[in-house]
Amino acid sequence: MNSLAVYQLVVLSDATAHQVPTLPFTIDQAHEVMRVHVACRARLCARKAAARQVLIDSGRMVPDTSKPQ
Repeated sequence: MNSLAVYQLVVLSDATAHQVPTLPFTIDQAHEVMRVHVACRARLCARKAAARQVLIDSGRMVPDTSKPQ
């Protein structure tokens, strides 16, 4: 198992890992959250939703409206 997979397992097993951040994410932080929370749905994971919104607002991501979040 690679180190990213181990990190994801540890982070995602904690319910607080899915909460809204206290401060807005930077673009780099938002990218990292999207990588770590790749298995989460943004509509169910407030942290991924916040990261996704940062990337949309910065023009780094264009949402695919044909797929669920």
